[in-house]
Amino acid sequence: MSTLAVVLDLIRERTTVSRVELAEATGLTQATMTHAVRRLMALGLVHEVGTARSTRGTPRRLLELQPDARHMVGVQFDRYTAVGVVVDLAGRVVAQTAMPGSGDRDPGAVLLDYAARIEALLEDSGVPRDGVLGIGLATHGPQDREAGVLLTEYPAPAWRGYPLAAELAAATGLPVRIENDATAAGLGVQAQGSASSSFAVVYMSGGIGSGVILDGFPYRGVTSNGVELGHISVDAFGEHCGCGNRGCLEIVGGPNAVVRNAEARPGLLERLGLAADQLDAFMLIGRAALAGDPDAAEIIAASAQVLAVGTVSLVNMFDVGRVVLAGRAFADLGTLYRDAIQEVLDRSVFMRQVHSVRVELAPDVSQAPAIGGAAMVLRNYLESSGLRERDAAS
Repeated sequence: MSTLAVVLDLIRERTTVSRVELAEATGLTQATMTHAVRRLMALGLVHEVGTARSTRGTPRRLLELQPDARHMVGVQFDRYTAVGVVVDLAGRVVAQTAMPGSGDRDPGAVLLDYAARIEALLEDSGVPRDGVLGIGLATHGPQDREAGVLLTEYPAPAWRGYPLAAELAAATGLPVRIENDATAAGLGVQAQGSASSSFAVVYMSGGIGSGVILDGFPYRGVTSNGVELGHISVDAFGEHCGCGNRGCLEIVGGPNAVVRNAEARPGLLERLGLAADQLDAFMLIGRAALAGDPDAAEIIAASAQVLAVGTVSLVNMFDVGRVVLAGRAFADLGTLYRDAIQEVLDRSVFMRQVHSVRVELAPDVSQAPAIGGAAMVLRNYLESSGLRERDAAS
C-alpha cells in the first residue's frame, strides 16, 4: 500500500489531525509526511482547516479530508444477489441500489445490466461523473485480479476467463478492478472504522469465504486467493467438494447445506413457503428459526457450530483479536451466528489466556463487500499517484 493511502486512511480515521501527529502515528519522517500531505492537497483530497496549539509554541496546522472531492463505485455480486454503491472519501455511502444476482445469465448480459444500473445510480446521486475514480467489482474466486477475470466455471462455464473488468470498463467508460468478495468485505469494514487495525472477516452469502486485514493491509497470499475458509476441511471423511477436498466447511455448514438439511426434514420447506433460489431458501429457514420453529432452529444451530469450528482455525492461524461477520446471509441471522461463534471462540481459541477475541457484525453487513470494492478503487488511485514508501527520500 502506498504512503499516500496510509496517510489518507489516518486522516479519515482521526477526522482532524496535524502533520506531526501523522508522522508519529506512521513512523514516517517529517520530510516524507510533508511531501505526502502536499501531494494529497494537490490532488484535492485534503485541505487545511485551522491550527492547534503546540507545546513548542508554533501552532500546528490541522488537516481534514474533503469527502466530496472524489467518489468511487463498488459492486458486489454472486449468483444470488448483487448491490451497487457510490462512496465518498470518508467511506460514506452516498447512493446505493439493489441488483439481481448473476443467476443463469450470460456474463455479457449481466455486465451490460450492471453498467446500465451504475449509470442510473450515478445520475440519480448527482455525483459529478468526472470525479468518479472507477469501479471496484467484488465477487467470488478463484480470480486473477490483474487480468480482471474469474478462474472458475461457477456459476457456469462461460464465466471462466471472461474479461469482467475489461467489458464493464468498456460499457461504463470507467476503470474497473476486481476483488475477492471476502477481502473486499474487510476493506469495507476498514473504510468505515479503524484504518490500522488487524481483524478477520467471515463472509457468507451464496458460499463462505474469509479475508484478513493485518495492521491495515489486506493479506493476499501469492495470487490474492488465500484465506479460503469455506474450503477448510471440517470432516476429513466427508462429502467430496468441487475444490478437490473433502468435508469442506462450505458444503457441511454453508447456506446450501442448510437448505439440503431442511429438504431432508419432511414438510419443513412446505411450511415455510416458496423461495426464489438457494440463498432465499436459507433466509426463509433462518427467519423460521428466529420465530421458534424447532426443526429450522436445529439446522441453523448446526450450521453456526460448524462455522464456529472453522473460525477457531482462522483465529489460531492469524492471531487476530477481532472477527467481523459480513455478507447477505448474516442480514437476519447475524446475531445468532455471532453469539454461537463467540461462545466457541471463548472456550477453544489457543491464545484465549493471552487475549480475548471479539466477534461482531460489520457496520453494514450486506453492503460491506461493495463498499470495500469502492475503497480498493481509491487505494489503486493513490498507488498510481506517486510517493510510495520507497520514494520517501526523494
